[in-house]
Amino acid sequence: MLVNGIIGLSCLLVSYKAVTQKVAVKQAACDSQKSLQTVRAEGTAPAEYQWAVNGALVIFAVSGFCAMAYEVIWTKLLGLIIGPTTYSFTIVLVTFILGLALGSMIFGWLADKSSKTIWLLIFTQIAAAFFVLGTSQLLGNSQLFFAKVIFNFKDQFTVLSVLKAVILFIFMILPTLCLGATFPLVGKICTQSVSKVGRSLGFAYAINSIGAVLGSFCAGFLLIPLLGKEKSLSVVIALQLFVSLIFAAIVLSKNKQSILKWASVAAPALVGLFLCLYFPMWNRYLLSEGRYYRFDQIETELEHRGWLETLLQGPRILTRLTYGKLVYYGDGIGGFTTVQEYADPLGDVEYIMQNSGKTDASSRGDMTTQTLSAHLPMLLHRNPKTIMVLGLASGITAGETLHYGIDQLDVIEINRQVVAASNFFLPWNNNVLSDPRTNLIIQDGRAHLQLTKQKYDVIISEPSNPWMAGLAALFTRDFFAIAKNRLDENGIFVQWLHSYEMDWSAFALVGRTFAEVFPNSLLVMTSPSGRGQDYLLVGLKGSQQLALNRAKQKLSCIQQSRNVTLRDPRLLYRLIVSEDLHRIFGQGPVNTDNRPRLEFAAPKLIRGSDPMIEEEIADKKWLSPETRKTVQQVTTNLDAQIDFAAYAVSLYEPFRDMVDLSKATPSQKERFFKLMETYATKILMDYSIFRDDRLRQRCSSIQIETIEKNIELMPDKALSYSYLGNLYYAEDMLDEAITNYSKSLQIEPDSAFARGNLGHALFRQGNFEGAIKHYKEMLRINPDLADARNDLGRARAHQGNLEEAIKHYTEALRISPDFAEAHSYLGCALAQQGKLDEAIKHYTEALRIRPDF
Repeated sequence: MLVNGIIGLSCLLVSYKAVTQKVAVKQAACDSQKSLQTVRAEGTAPAEYQWAVNGALVIFAVSGFCAMAYEVIWTKLLGLIIGPTTYSFTIVLVTFILGLALGSMIFGWLADKSSKTIWLLIFTQIAAAFFVLGTSQLLGNSQLFFAKVIFNFKDQFTVLSVLKAVILFIFMILPTLCLGATFPLVGKICTQSVSKVGRSLGFAYAINSIGAVLGSFCAGFLLIPLLGKEKSLSVVIALQLFVSLIFAAIVLSKNKQSILKWASVAAPALVGLFLCLYFPMWNRYLLSEGRYYRFDQIETELEHRGWLETLLQGPRILTRLTYGKLVYYGDGIGGFTTVQEYADPLGDVEYIMQNSGKTDASSRGDMTTQTLSAHLPMLLHRNPKTIMVLGLASGITAGETLHYGIDQLDVIEINRQVVAASNFFLPWNNNVLSDPRTNLIIQDGRAHLQLTKQKYDVIISEPSNPWMAGLAALFTRDFFAIAKNRLDENGIFVQWLHSYEMDWSAFALVGRTFAEVFPNSLLVMTSPSGRGQDYLLVGLKGSQQLALNRAKQKLSCIQQSRNVTLRDPRLLYRLIVSEDLHRIFGQGPVNTDNRPRLEFAAPKLIRGSDPMIEEEIADKKWLSPETRKTVQQVTTNLDAQIDFAAYAVSLYEPFRDMVDLSKATPSQKERFFKLMETYATKILMDYSIFRDDRLRQRCSSIQIETIEKNIELMPDKALSYSYLGNLYYAEDMLDEAITNYSKSLQIEPDSAFARGNLGHALFRQGNFEGAIKHYKEMLRINPDLADARNDLGRARAHQGNLEEAIKHYTEALRISPDFAEAHSYLGCALAQQGKLDEAIKHYTEALRIRPDF
């Protein structure tokens, strides 16, 4: 209603001069020279002209409905493109209102100059529909363009915010100008007398307000959940065109206009209705990717593509870089949820759930956090019976709690689309929603805690990141206090917290806030390697102390899990970072409902990480003597090391030096080898984690055998052949590598990755012409591949063609100025030509970029 109030005020201001002692109501027909007769100040409109007033009011109501529907849908769409933050939503709202206000001013002036007010009203509504259709099509495919804007100004938050506002204003100006035109135009048509100007405008504005409220409601609660954003826009645009066409037909029939006049109105409206059947049309997979903050895969494109090219060719460029398959797409009141399926070369499939473009759950990559969030509090609590999980996501966390003989599990989820998406995770989530002990509650988590009388033994809070609009409210002192009040005596509260996309100030703000409510608390890292960026804040309501020793009696519970292998609960001591949060986070401000500092700080940090977080934690962490003793025991004992390796491997996170094999007995070595070999049959491996060459070779041989045996069953044969080539290449079996790279290219000839690998294998064999052929193909596929330019230069240099080599090295550096290898190779080529000063310059630059080069 604030929007309507501002617009209404604008209308009254710009219409001030139009208020005279007598207000002329003009007849609508363009070709008619007659005008509505002057109505006395105290009079009313003649009956024969009342249809014009009624028609204008219908247009006014529909325009209000459509304008607010567009605003709601665009806001949700732009959240996927410029980020779903508080700042982004504010920018969208401000630019939209500003366009409406300008439309009111401009068309208020035109209304005073025109004698064909009704025709002006009709044509502005038809124009608005066309402009909305075009703008929507452009906005929905503008991910790469806005990613380039954000990438170039990511370190200048204020400049970036202003630039977003200016660009969106330019995008929206034409449709919003036309939508804003209704206020002064309808005001002029409906105002019949000076004595009744307030009544006329008030009634008209009430009609518009009703339409606006219905538009907001229908867009958010009906259209988007039922049809999605694209079809919702098509329906609303069609409605605006249809009503304008009907009103135009009434005007024409009243004035008995010619066929030509009919055609001039009907033709554009009917074309618009036809276009609504096919547009707007967006790539849903690209919308799910969250390009507003993840630039790692598209950085080269952002640096070297032109602005116009990214705007007009963005979807084509991004499609070429995509990998995976979109298997679920859900648009609703609670947000935009997708599930992507990725098949790896060994045939294993991973599912990733994203909300508004941000990954919130997965069947592999997030398994450490999803499982530990459940098992840690369930093992710590003496006898947990009533559990609450805030945030369903994949359902893995909630499903893990069911292994502990609980009586009741309340899962709180605000987004119905997440519920549908969780079905893709049934093999991992213990079929949690079908368990009779599970109560799925579709509600805001905070509202549930405030309204329920239920007490819980364990509450697990796993919201998405606090930079997403509204979610910072789940990291305030007030929320933590509400949760604590809902805990039973000796209850445990677990809060997920990330250190990426944060700085130390924001991270400490959350930790300090948590510690104020839960003075008896822990900080736990979820990654077994100790180098992760996901943490758990564990708050103990009572005076109980950390005691995982008694959790041994629950060992049979955790062993029921298909996601985790944990032979001794004491191994989890290795994940405890600190038992004194006050010491780590110190004194300072806290995050409250009244002062929501995190709500406005977090969105500024979503594109970077702060190494100071790790440094501060390492410097200030504190463990009790009992905990340190247990940690020492489980880290020095070889069998415990292997047990912990089994835990890490079960969560898809093996790491370097998991086991000190130099001190292991033959039986311990064999046990560890079998563990890793079993892992190698199912999951891709980073072979750099192995110091033992024999183990590396055994795992490599197993993966080669697994792929060759099951190649016909692989979901992505091209990827499997390519990976098989990599395995052979690493073993220096170049003929076999070339064979498999070639098979991969037979399936996907435009795979730049496979082309490059085949080129490398031929290069190592000394077949430089063959290598050059594939490097050129890489550049055909993607002309901006700096690696391909560098490799082409190396091949030419080995052929003795230094001029060509220098040309390609230089081009590689144009594409990627900080390419250390290209600087080094260019230096070598220049040195061979005797250009030592230039060579030294490039050698120096290579060392500046990579001091360890």
